Amino acid sequence: MTSLFDLRPLTPMHETVRRPLHTETTTSQALYLPIAPPTLGTAGAIIGRELYSGKAFIYCPFSAFGDGLPGGNMIVMGDTGRGKSALTKTYTARQIRLGRKVVVLDTKEQKEREEGEWAALGRSLTGKAPVKFTPGGGPASSCINPMDPAIAGKRQVELVRTIVELGLGRPLDEFAGSALRLAIHRAHERATAAGRSPVLADVAAALRSPDEADAAAKMRSREELLNDGLEASYVLDRLCGTDKDATGDLIGMLDGPTSLSIDLDADMVVFDLTKVPSGGVAMTILVAVISVFLEEVWLRPMCECGTEPGRHERRIVDANSGAWELGANPAVGCRRYTQRKRILVCEEAWHILGTPQLAGLLEKFLKFARGYGLSCIFIVHHLSDIDDSPETQAALKMADTVVVYSMKKSEAEDTVKRLGFPAWTAEHIMRLRRGVALWKVGEVIYPGVQHLLTEAEQHLCFSSGSMTDLATTTPDLD
Repeated sequence: MTSLFDLRPLTPMHETVRRPLHTETTTSQALYLPIAPPTLGTAGAIIGRELYSGKAFIYCPFSAFGDGLPGGNMIVMGDTGRGKSALTKTYTARQIRLGRKVVVLDTKEQKEREEGEWAALGRSLTGKAPVKFTPGGGPASSCINPMDPAIAGKRQVELVRTIVELGLGRPLDEFAGSALRLAIHRAHERATAAGRSPVLADVAAALRSPDEADAAAKMRSREELLNDGLEASYVLDRLCGTDKDATGDLIGMLDGPTSLSIDLDADMVVFDLTKVPSGGVAMTILVAVISVFLEEVWLRPMCECGTEPGRHERRIVDANSGAWELGANPAVGCRRYTQRKRILVCEEAWHILGTPQLAGLLEKFLKFARGYGLSCIFIVHHLSDIDDSPETQAALKMADTVVVYSMKKSEAEDTVKRLGFPAWTAEHIMRLRRGVALWKVGEVIYPGVQHLLTEAEQHLCFSSGSMTDLATTTPDLD
């Protein structure tokens, strides 16, 4: 029997031992073939079994892509304790064994452990602690620098402007936006001359001390350029705490150099946001910065063999047009360039999908996920937690896989209506047992998919210890 502390079965190099799943017999084929939905193939991560056919349910958006599944984005929803987090944790762990890379935005705290609920799984897979953000900073707190050189210049300007606008509560006008762009350029120059990377405080300082040459180039006086950017400098002061005795919302998280402990090459990277107040400006800005940082650094083009596209040969596929594709990399024995597949998990995603600015920012991830080799997974309780903004609706429409666990009557009916499900699914969702979900993959509905866990996975997915008695009850799934 696997002990609580023996987590080797989840490591990529160790094969787990599972009971064989019942697939099909001649009798079940005759009984269920006319009504059972088609399988998703045999390539991918094992989820469990499809109850109406008895077949193993195997799912992988990268393997099923193009065969009735236009994209890899997923939304998982349902009442508390029905199995949402357990499914997502085991699914991502099993995908890592297939060579995938995973990043988790964890906002769900386990009070008894004083950390996010994905921390234990992350340690078991990588041996590394989560990247923890704490308002005010501290010894164990991490920091991401929005001015990090790893973020391209144009994206950096867009990001800093987003931070200022979120802190201000409204868009900047053209004069303030121009002053901010000039200040970012000057902040880079002055920090480089000092032999260090710029930070947000350097931008605030540059806004308050504009250069005469910049003013002349914009046909403004120095005083006019100062007035253009003065309000933006005050916002950065408030957020970063650059004023004397100030307590900024971003202190210790976004106001310094990027922490060296952030290793985006690990199989799983957990960003622990549980100490950041949800729904506040700090959470909104922090998720915005992490998103851009991931886009610029984590999602850089990379082959599954671990080498960049430039290391691979160009292979002509049409001599007449000159069309080509990336082929082999003889140096590492790779036969063909295959984009590395990645998974982004947003736990308690209502704070993202429910904020139009963040939903719009992540819309790029969703829209171009196929080009990135990316699958985004959003975990929510109910769609009623999310507003009806155009940005949110656009994000929901790009989720080609929907997993629905049991809900109460009003929530089930609202979900069916908003997602355009058949009317019969509302009552069906209300009757689902714990650990069983309705899956919609592309246009195909699987009414009852039972998620199965190994013993080691049960320990790692247990997330409700404060409400249950481990000596007498079975671990909660969510």
